[in-house]
Amino acid sequence: MTSIRREPTFSPTAAQRPAASPEAALAHRQPGSIMPKRTVAGRSLALVVILMCYLACLALAGVLIITQAVAVWSADISREITVQIRPVEGTDLEGEVAKAAELLKQTPGVTGIRVIDQSQAAKLLEPWLGDMPLISELPIPRMIAVETDQRAPPDLASLKQSLESSVVGAALDTHRQWEAQLGRTANTLRWIGYGVLAIISLATAAVIVFATRAAINSNRSVVEVLHLVGARDRFIARQVEGHFIKLAFRSGVIGTAAGVLSVVVLAFMGPSDVPGGLTDASRSLMFGSTTLGWMSYGLLLLVPVVATVISLVTARFTVMRILSGVL
Repeated sequence: MTSIRREPTFSPTAAQRPAASPEAALAHRQPGSIMPKRTVAGRSLALVVILMCYLACLALAGVLIITQAVAVWSADISREITVQIRPVEGTDLEGEVAKAAELLKQTPGVTGIRVIDQSQAAKLLEPWLGDMPLISELPIPRMIAVETDQRAPPDLASLKQSLESSVVGAALDTHRQWEAQLGRTANTLRWIGYGVLAIISLATAAVIVFATRAAINSNRSVVEVLHLVGARDRFIARQVEGHFIKLAFRSGVIGTAAGVLSVVVLAFMGPSDVPGGLTDASRSLMFGSTTLGWMSYGLLLLVPVVATVISLVTARFTVMRILSGVL
């Protein structure tokens, strides 16, 4: 029989095998993260991020509530004007009031009028003068509340001229001054809210910077060993980023949920019979129309997303700067 010779197979030694990259070796072994998970510093950082997201949620909700309340107030102010008729010696005040009411009824764009009698006008002065028996004897001007059509408002300049020429002691108050002042106050409060959001974002970024530096310094020996075996900065940075992304997102969700719950509690705590009040505005913000509700919840749910993005960018920038100085 003819024997069949087998060629010897070549088995490379460990030294002859191609060296795998440190990242691939670590990924194959699935090592734990460079960042320690359950530490006192980690729990403190999570608490700080929760508080920051809670405050950011409240600040954003406050801006939305103020914007909505001011919109309702401005609509009420612009919908109504007031005619004031001062008592003039030698004239019949009631006759002038009736003349002004008749003129207003015939004015295009006026949808309704309400004559405020002397007793109602005296009650308007009670918060400043108190319940004085002499209030009824004072020459209190008579007022007429006029409702206007928003789509086709009256010509206010022409109406003012007609009242002043036809009714003795008449003056037209369009409330434009109060509307402008209300708008300026609302803009100031909105910018304060935006400033608070900016400060919270900067504070969160600063906390992440300090936490990243502390984590790298406490694990500096591990980072140096990884550098010696050939690990790249991007691999180490991903380990740090992943830790802060998870922490920021979890903490952001908790803080946002607490903030939304606080707004819901506010919607049911105050008096709800005041149109345009903060309670009414917060209730409309949370349980209003579908469009408003989705927009409000969408903006509030952006808080944990923004917190995660801030943590990602800040941690990566910080860790890359630190690693650039590691030999």
